[in-house]
Amino acid sequence: MTSLSGLTDSFGRRIDYLRISVTERCDLRCAYCHPQPRPSSERPDLLPPTDIAAIAEAALQLGLRRIRLTGGEPLLRADLEDILSRLRALPGIEDLALTTNGQTLAARAAGLAAAGLMRVNVSLDSLDPEVYAAITGGGDVSAVLRGLDASLAAGLAPVKVNVVLTSPRSLDRADLPGFADLIRRHPIHVRFIEAMPTCSHAAYLPAERLLDRFSQIGRLRPAPGPDGGGPARYYGLDGSQGTIGVIAPISDPFCAQCNRLRVTARADLVPCLFSPAGVSLLPALHGERPVADIADLIRQAAADKPCRYGDVADASGISAMHVIGG
Repeated sequence: MTSLSGLTDSFGRRIDYLRISVTERCDLRCAYCHPQPRPSSERPDLLPPTDIAAIAEAALQLGLRRIRLTGGEPLLRADLEDILSRLRALPGIEDLALTTNGQTLAARAAGLAAAGLMRVNVSLDSLDPEVYAAITGGGDVSAVLRGLDASLAAGLAPVKVNVVLTSPRSLDRADLPGFADLIRRHPIHVRFIEAMPTCSHAAYLPAERLLDRFSQIGRLRPAPGPDGGGPARYYGLDGSQGTIGVIAPISDPFCAQCNRLRVTARADLVPCLFSPAGVSLLPALHGERPVADIADLIRQAAADKPCRYGDVADASGISAMHVIGG
């Protein structure tokens, strides 16, 4: 339903956050995101900048205020700056963010900021070059670190790092001092995320074990989140500019506070990460009144949003993360 305060679902949760996957293409192959072998011909991007802007405009008219572009790898789109500039110009937008693997971020951070990007989340599952390359299928950890530096220099804030806990190596004490040093030297927020069961390649590891390891490095203290929202619980270390965060969707589910809807790279609107199917926005986008028709579909998606992801009947049929956008 839509009220004076914005869009709410049937459980009274305010829906103010839309994640739009702008591509399925990626230059990495992380097993928990895109476990299939690289296809010979990847699916082309379906949504041009005008369509992405129409989807965002409909959401903003309903009271959503936060938009994040995801993938795949959004930086593979040469027109990403055009997309960002169109979204930033829309009335009502308060937060415009991007999730990226950071492989080419260093060269584009300044241009993305100039186009209207406000903040960035960068995937970085290990600081060890060999481990990172193994997890990502050949990624260059030094390129990601250069991207973090460029993001800070461009004024993007906050800069967040996402570390998915995918194997016992995720809790290896040899890697954690490096992340501790990163937040001591820079205003970066490193969040450790329990892997969701979106594919058989990700093992569940509780985030609390990670906090136990960090407490052996330095004194942890609860800290406010960098943006005042989201499901992470944040902690500072002595002398740190940034924070350590934990996102625990398995051991400490936060469905009761979920405020988001998603648009996949295939232009499907889905109410939950575990939704086995969504409603295609393509007919509305090709119709005579795209913004109004998309707004109607967003209202319906909010009404269909489940109370918790465990209520989704066939979670085994969900899309891979590179399709649904995380």
